Amino acid sequence: MTETASYIRPAGLPGVEALHASFVTHRYRPHSHPTWTVATVQRGAAAFDLDDTRQRAGSGELFVLEPESVHTGVPAVPGGWAYQVLYLDPAVIGDWAEEGKAPGAARWVVFRDERLRRSLAAAHAALASEPPGLAVDEAVLAAVDALRPHLAPGPGPWSRRTRAEHAAVRRARRHLEERWAEPVPLAELAAVAGLSRFELARTFRAQVGLPPHAFQLDLRVARAREMLAVGEPPAAVAAACGFCDQAHLTRVFRRAVGVPPARYARSSKT
Repeated sequence: MTETASYIRPAGLPGVEALHASFVTHRYRPHSHPTWTVATVQRGAAAFDLDDTRQRAGSGELFVLEPESVHTGVPAVPGGWAYQVLYLDPAVIGDWAEEGKAPGAARWVVFRDERLRRSLAAAHAALASEPPGLAVDEAVLAAVDALRPHLAPGPGPWSRRTRAEHAAVRRARRHLEERWAEPVPLAELAAVAGLSRFELARTFRAQVGLPPHAFQLDLRVARAREMLAVGEPPAAVAAACGFCDQAHLTRVFRRAVGVPPARYARSSKT
């Protein structure tokens, strides 16, 4: 069975992206997105780790992940899985801002909701076949509206956002965010945090869900997406974002995003 993946970045609809993919052996490394992840499984089944839980989503089921949720993604059956994913910037769920808190997933990670499934299917069909404009905008907004019953003010019960951040981890995160494209030795990061290397590695992973280097890779991938989206060539992006070369960028990018950098760069739909 052949693996396929296509990415859609609709012009005129900022904060919305889509992935349509069929994976057989593809395995996502532990990573997170700054966006909401709203997925519909169409065939087979996928398994993924989310914080300290193991989740499974099969054909006809949906799963919703909060922004910054660290997760994996692997085939749960021999034939893998096919799915459609809507990535929504938190600003797209704008009405919740009036509550003074970022929304969280209110109920569960994997579930069935026929109304939401139909709305997502219509949104993906519009994104794939309609030119940018009212048809696409209205279909995506209808899907967001159908998603709202599954959201509530504040993070969900499994979210790391419910936990107080360790001051040392906060210092380490800030240092990596400032030095995201540069090599940062663990000894340097530990000195900034005020912990031993072993204490920092253990505490950082427990709080963030990723070891420091994987967290830095997520920062680099996020910046690479921004550069690719405005037309920067992959080789230049690799050099600017701290990757050894374009091949290194491609390996890391595909394991986090699902498509290689060049295909992501071509995904804008005008």
